[in-house]
Amino acid sequence: MQGIPVKVKNVNVYAYFNPIEPLQEQVIEGATGTYTVGTLTTNIFYNLDLNDDGKRVNPLNVHGRYYATFETEDGTKISTVWMFCLDNSDTPKFGRTVNMLHSNDADADIAATPAIIDPSQYIVLTPLHDITVTQLFPPPAIGERILIENGTGNIIGTRIGAPHLMGVAVNDGKQVGKFSPGMKRIVISGKTDKGELISRTNLTVISNDKPAIFLRTFPS
Repeated sequence: MQGIPVKVKNVNVYAYFNPIEPLQEQVIEGATGTYTVGTLTTNIFYNLDLNDDGKRVNPLNVHGRYYATFETEDGTKISTVWMFCLDNSDTPKFGRTVNMLHSNDADADIAATPAIIDPSQYIVLTPLHDITVTQLFPPPAIGERILIENGTGNIIGTRIGAPHLMGVAVNDGKQVGKFSPGMKRIVISGKTDKGELISRTNLTVISNDKPAIFLRTFPS
């Protein structure tokens, strides 16, 4: 189901910490924007797009984990799930995709690594620009390290397999950190030709050649 953006106000954004830790760090306060929730098969998509009217209290980092509280126009108060920061500009954007069949994101850390697949067996779905690739630190650590900046590539899928595997092929960009096949907890964000921000989480490094291949493996 295509999500319908809902106007929101009094948006406060906080850094997401381990729920069992009594920590709170506000990042943005008093913003307005839109909040969207949509579904596709067993996936739920969450997106929060803010205007430039919020006060920036602490640094906002791309691919960092955040959650928000806000009110809808009728005064309903809502607290979101945690989301990744996709854009830390003056009009920040946050998003996350959750598979309803796998409620625990940590399950992705034990995903089986598939054999390297010949590039000819991939289907190119849509081009991507301004790609950022990071790897999240293993829990309970909080943070990430950057692997690739300012990359270009494509959202891809495998031609064979049941289910088909989805992911991203990165053709070029500035390689900031080293990575190798089998590495997990990869997060990728980028822009389509239409300027739409997308993110893919819980990816595994399949190949560090050119293009570098990152896939969402199963189980995840």
